[in-house]
Amino acid sequence: MEFKVLGPLGASVPLPSAAQPRRVLAVLLARPNEFVHRDTLVDELWPQDPPSSAAAVVQMAVSKLRKALSPGLPVDDVRQRLRSGGGGYRLTVSEGELDATGFSGLTAAAATATSVERRALLERALGLWRGKAFADVPAGPLVEAHRLWLEEQRCSVLGRLVELELAAGDHKAVADRLAPELVTRPGDERFAGWYAEALHGLGRRDAALAVLGRCRQALWEHAGVSPGEDLLAVHRRIAGTGWSVGGPPCGLPPATPDFAGRAGELAEVGRALRTPAPVVLHGAAGAGKSALAVQAAWRMRKRFPDGQLVADLRESGDVLAGFLRTLGLAEAELPADRAGLISLWQSHTADRRLLVILENARSEAEVRPLLPSGPGCGTIVTTRRRLAGLVGARPVEVGALSSGESRVLLGAIAGEHRLSAEPDAVRRVLACCDGLALAVRVAGMKLLQRPRLSVAEFAARLENERLRLDELAAGDLAVRPVLAEVVTALSLRQRNSLRLLTFPGSTEIADWFATALLGCSSREAAELLDELVDDHLLHTEPDQAGFLRYRLPGLVRLALREPPDPGALRRALTVMAGLAEHAVAALGAEYPPTRRSDVPAAASDRVAADPSGWRAAETANLALAVRTAKSYGWTQLTARLADAYSDLVGPRNGGSPAWLGFGIVRDRLDLPAEGEKLLKLGDSHADAGDLARARTCFSLAEARFRTSGDQRGTGSALVALADVDADSGRTHSAVDALREALDLLRDSGDLTGQAMASAQFGSLWDDLGDFRRAKECFDASLLLSLHCEDGQQHDRSAKRYADVLRRHGRLDEAGELLTSALTGTRTSRERHWEAHVLRSLGDLHAKTGDSGESERCLSRSLELFEHVGHRHAVAYTHRSFGESLRLAGEHVRAGEHLTLAMSTFRELGDRRGGGYALLSFGRLRAAEGIATEAAEGLRTAAGLFRELGFPMWELRALQDLSAVDSGGRQRDRAREALTKIRFGVTPA
Repeated sequence: MEFKVLGPLGASVPLPSAAQPRRVLAVLLARPNEFVHRDTLVDELWPQDPPSSAAAVVQMAVSKLRKALSPGLPVDDVRQRLRSGGGGYRLTVSEGELDATGFSGLTAAAATATSVERRALLERALGLWRGKAFADVPAGPLVEAHRLWLEEQRCSVLGRLVELELAAGDHKAVADRLAPELVTRPGDERFAGWYAEALHGLGRRDAALAVLGRCRQALWEHAGVSPGEDLLAVHRRIAGTGWSVGGPPCGLPPATPDFAGRAGELAEVGRALRTPAPVVLHGAAGAGKSALAVQAAWRMRKRFPDGQLVADLRESGDVLAGFLRTLGLAEAELPADRAGLISLWQSHTADRRLLVILENARSEAEVRPLLPSGPGCGTIVTTRRRLAGLVGARPVEVGALSSGESRVLLGAIAGEHRLSAEPDAVRRVLACCDGLALAVRVAGMKLLQRPRLSVAEFAARLENERLRLDELAAGDLAVRPVLAEVVTALSLRQRNSLRLLTFPGSTEIADWFATALLGCSSREAAELLDELVDDHLLHTEPDQAGFLRYRLPGLVRLALREPPDPGALRRALTVMAGLAEHAVAALGAEYPPTRRSDVPAAASDRVAADPSGWRAAETANLALAVRTAKSYGWTQLTARLADAYSDLVGPRNGGSPAWLGFGIVRDRLDLPAEGEKLLKLGDSHADAGDLARARTCFSLAEARFRTSGDQRGTGSALVALADVDADSGRTHSAVDALREALDLLRDSGDLTGQAMASAQFGSLWDDLGDFRRAKECFDASLLLSLHCEDGQQHDRSAKRYADVLRRHGRLDEAGELLTSALTGTRTSRERHWEAHVLRSLGDLHAKTGDSGESERCLSRSLELFEHVGHRHAVAYTHRSFGESLRLAGEHVRAGEHLTLAMSTFRELGDRRGGGYALLSFGRLRAAEGIATEAAEGLRTAAGLFRELGFPMWELRALQDLSAVDSGGRQRDRAREALTKIRFGVTPA
């Protein structure tokens, strides 16, 4: 039998066609007559992540091989070629059956034969090769290693044969034998030298030198080395002259040894240099463009074996002439005119593979003549501008270093051990460097220069903005001169624009604010801003509201050293006040409010489209605007900004800026205006669920109105106080306040106030168990609201009345009132009250069994309340959602909503809302058959309503409690609640 591996795998018998048996046979032939363990075969077939069935697959492959190699023989037959044992398999191969063994035998015999016999034996040995060893078998680690070993043996035999043929003067045989070898091994110096000598012997000197040149180029491209002494000697014999070993010109400066980060940029440059298109590294002054270019050039150097040329375009002198001299041209060969130099440069680079680095380019026109023309050339340009006019260029932005990259660079310079001792101080230092590579490097050099200076002390110096640029200097390496050069190079218009954009304390500003600061049309402002962005003096990105936001880098701002222009600042803050007021109006409306004439139309429309996004983006700047206007003494503007800020974020979240408007009217001793501010602040606190702060504001407002003799204002404050007191369980105070409010509002002729107070009185009487009085109050409220200037109060009264009617089973009447109220709130675009009406409609539909319509109404109500940021109302809607889902039998979802409601009520301190949620939660647990939790929840709810003074709600909780717990004091407490309902708890 014969086995062949010196080429495609073969045998004298038909082999299985499947891949796995052939791969197993290849391993066994690589180790003939040896036991190969099954694990070795598994590793060969599956070098990574073998399947769980690997051993079984190997066994099946071995079985197929046995049938092919020893057909008809049992497994344990002594004549069986493929035998098992010791956890593996052994293939018996006799002498003369394997071509690789025959190759080795012929090679060994040639070593002791005469020269003539040796040549014949070596030719016979090479004749056994039919191609690459194991050519058609996918190789694992073992077969691949054996394949490489066989290839090395073949090359060794080929070399010995070529030496014999050269010694015999048979140059044609050598040339024919080595020509195909050099196609696959162009950098093999031995083969190239022999091939060149053979060609030279045949009289083909130029072809011989070309072979040597290709080998030299391959060595440089693939290994970055020059030819060895043996190949140099061959070149000298053929060419008659020496062959320079210095290599092509390399003008690259040393790569920065502590270079850090920029992995993404380096990869992008590497990909871009595969084409002749110039790579434009653009970024701010001091961003590290040159260091990145040099680092990339050293990494890519092997791709450009004809040399690397570097020029700084800021320096004087003819760059083209310098490049051509470097490439070996004599001075006499250089044309005197510019056009001639360009033409010579293009022709001289057409067939070369050069890398050209052009640093500090200022324009496209400066770069174009210096671009090499050859398709194998590459160009890297560093510039502060984007050079968008450079056709086909691949731009790569060199932006700010990330915090991690900055930390690595600082540690590489100053010493990691020093920084690890003061991590907080290191973060402060890096924050002052603003991601500018030059600033980080200078900071590191400064710390290295002064080993006794603590990082914390250095950070404190840098945090003083007046000293920062002075501190960022070490030797002749400094940040200030670099930034000063940039500012000096700007046009007068650009410098003035940058000066105007320095809004004190702000980290970034929107495009509309920048336009207002510049005091020109939006088109002119956009052009100016784009120029500054292109020069990397401004950074820009869109915010969530769709506005472009501009950020002036902190170090550039310090380099300008220009005070803000008060006129431009006031102009911009006035626009901000108008947009903030527009956002307030948009937040409370179903449809966008009317476009304002005092702000840019485009900005007005974008704010109206997404007021929440505008609020999120501008909250910090709006607070800063309030303080800035106050510091300049612009009282009216400060009041506008403060009021809008308070309306947008609420007094609880707004801090001191939200109270500045109140401070202004207080300083003017305007008590009615002060009372109005306090009422507004109290409403904001109440919407946020902060009843304690709301009550304080309403009490202060009442005092201001009383002192000034304002009956209408006093009545309004008392109505607001009564609402908070009712929610807090102060029912006596609420009743007294509402009675006095009605008298004051009646005397002042305020119909809207009377209607509001009457409706509130109606809800309170129902909570106290007096439906007759509640109905009388609601009838009066609805009648009064018909004579008000608008129908908004009628809709609010109808909503409150419908809730009471629903609880008393009068569902049709409640439905009519809510339908009318929903139409009214949508017509008046009162999003907040529309949400309240929808919640009541959801409760009504749940009561009638229409769970689908209930969920639709409650989902929309929840969406509206969340949109306007009314957390308190959101919690009540979650409670209604839980009750509706409980009635629909969706207990899991009901529990989720009730848990959210109870959590919010607990956080806000709303005991009344907590009682409602606990009542629904107890009912839910009762429906689920969890009697213990149901009783606990209902008992707690009844106790809360008892403490708050709401006997009707206490009785409802006790009725549900009796159904799950027949013991306890429910009966006695029920009698007490009924007594309170029957005889009242407040004076008539």
